[in-house]
Amino acid sequence: MQDRETGSGSPEAVLRNLLRTGALQGLPTHPQVLDTLLAVASGGLARQRPYAEREVNETLLAWLESARAKVDHVTLRRRMVDLGFLKRTADGSRYYLNFGRVRRVLGDGAVEIDVGAMVDEIARQRAARKNAHRHRD
Repeated sequence: MQDRETGSGSPEAVLRNLLRTGALQGLPTHPQVLDTLLAVASGGLARQRPYAEREVNETLLAWLESARAKVDHVTLRRRMVDLGFLKRTADGSRYYLNFGRVRRVLGDGAVEIDVGAMVDEIARQRAARKNAHRHRD
């Protein structure tokens, strides 16, 4: 069971809570929940591979789109850098995934979570509940 205040629980449970409206409404303020979100968002990036900023942006844009997020990719990328999920070269021209940071948050499995599928499932469940409620009246 997840504690909504601390965000404790599995990464899937934390994400389900964040996506309960069928979209990611914004970045969470609780540090553990934010860490989980950023770790999951980094799932599209490979370890030990240099990325140009454009490539990072494209990957994050795709992830945000799948989460139907109301967050821009620049904000997400900056938070990932600020909190150590992405590292930049000294000249700022390349980014690298800090997989150790991801693993510390998600565990040794560092599972990839299909946020798009999760959002679609939540949307289907919400629609089914609305439909059932309408038919009760």
